[in-house]
Amino acid sequence: MLLDTSALVAIFTSKKAAVRIARVVGDSQLYVSHIQLAELADWAVRSGAPAAERVEDVEQMAIVVPLTKEVCLDAAAIKFTKRKKRPSSFGIIDGIVLATARSLGQRLLTFDTDFAGEEDCMVLR
Repeated sequence: MLLDTSALVAIFTSKKAAVRIARVVGDSQLYVSHIQLAELADWAVRSGAPAAERVEDVEQMAIVVPLTKEVCLDAAAIKFTKRKKRPSSFGIIDGIVLATARSLGQRLLTFDTDFAGEEDCMVLR
């Protein structure tokens, strides 16, 4: 299962959310996109959390998937389609995260409602 950055942040900020995520993922192999390390570091810097430590924590819990040309192309198409269906804040990084999950044949676990309606996304409330 690929964890969206919203799920990663929840793990670091809410014990209740971390327990819930652990229940959902069970013993599944976890993945994150390489670009999410930058998103996580950005969140950490803004929040006053130790960025390098948080990135290292994620590297220990999940396989970091490199960004490929194919994922980039798929991400652009996903973003275009999502915004055409429903204007939203769905951005290119969201597209990259979802395209990465799909490239691995994995579901995406997220708290971000912009992913709602996608069959391969589990949106936690």
